[in-house]
Amino acid sequence: MKESQIRRHLDYIYFVQETEDYPMTPKAEAYARDVLDDDLAGDEAVSMIIDEYGLSANSDTSESPDGLYAGSEVFINYLGLRDQQLLDEIETQIVSVRMAELLKGDFEGPFDFDYLKVVHHHLFSDLYPFAGEQRYVSINQRAMFCLPQYIGRMAEEIFTKLREDNYLKHQEFEEFVDNLAYYMAEIHALHPFLDGNTRTMRIFFHQLAKRAGWRINPSDTNETRLLEADIAALEGDYQPLIGLLHTAVEPIDS
Repeated sequence: MKESQIRRHLDYIYFVQETEDYPMTPKAEAYARDVLDDDLAGDEAVSMIIDEYGLSANSDTSESPDGLYAGSEVFINYLGLRDQQLLDEIETQIVSVRMAELLKGDFEGPFDFDYLKVVHHHLFSDLYPFAGEQRYVSINQRAMFCLPQYIGRMAEEIFTKLREDNYLKHQEFEEFVDNLAYYMAEIHALHPFLDGNTRTMRIFFHQLAKRAGWRINPSDTNETRLLEADIAALEGDYQPLIGLLHTAVEPIDS
């Protein structure tokens, strides 16, 4: 892969991770770069990361109603870690590797709910039992997301419409950006997983845009504006998100 392509993918990984408060490190970048450049396989990189910390996978299969260790805010994880800071550090490295694998590939589709689950599973299955699984508890962060009992029905409506829109292929710039903002907002509101929803969504839409002939290049995206745009979209106002996408979306052949 050309250095310009590697740098573009790394920049997107930085964007996805850091806008979700997972600061990239030189080590995380190095592992992701090695995967992008085919110097390491993804599984090999993940094994090296886990070994470096002296940990082993599948050491903890605890269960709880909300996916958290009892009396804590830490998600049950295969590494058995209850130190959130250390877990975040390792997660950043592992998820960056898995993002690199997905970004360098070419997915043909269909971009449906099953594939969104596949992306989530690919990013997080090294760490969490809930990877790729539809959530079963309510989430109320900056907004109340779709209640778990309605996720299946709402997902069917969203992804049926996306299929009818031919996954946004063969659309001119304005139409593509408007539709991309709409589906980003809808899937953000769906929030179908216990955690990792936004990172999953950004990789999913990066691949969908690529398949439709567009590139999402958020290099000039302001983090505060992005947060405000996401919140506005959850409340039904897509214009701030459309404005950001106007500067981030470009044709692949540009």
